[in-house]
Amino acid sequence: MAHTVTLLADHKGFVKPRVNGDEYMVDASILVTAYTAGGEVITASSLGLSSLTAVVITGNSLPATFSAVAECTAAGAYEGGFHLYMVAMDGTNAQASGDITDTTIRVRAFGLL
Repeated sequence: MAHTVTLLADHKGFVKPRVNGDEYMVDASILVTAYTAGGEVITASSLGLSSLTAVVITGNSLPATFSAVAECTAAGAYEGGFHLYMVAMDGTNAQASGDITDTTIRVRAFGLL
């Protein structure tokens, strides 16, 4: 999977993480240009953060038969990034169902600078 991360401007036009309580949050658009079954690691640093505490998928341009998943470790940690996978709603591997390219996944990430 190949991807490009674009940080999105907030209501004041700032394109960087902003404070949210004791953490910072940032909205980002991830353009997937090539996908493989192994998914892709989206790093905290590509989002302008040093570490992640939460990632929420807020939208995607996938067909209704697919879903995007942000996965952490079994211990619940992101460890400097998260794995982004796309899965078919019938449980099969997205890659086996054909290449998914030029797909946009929008996320809101929380963490520290």
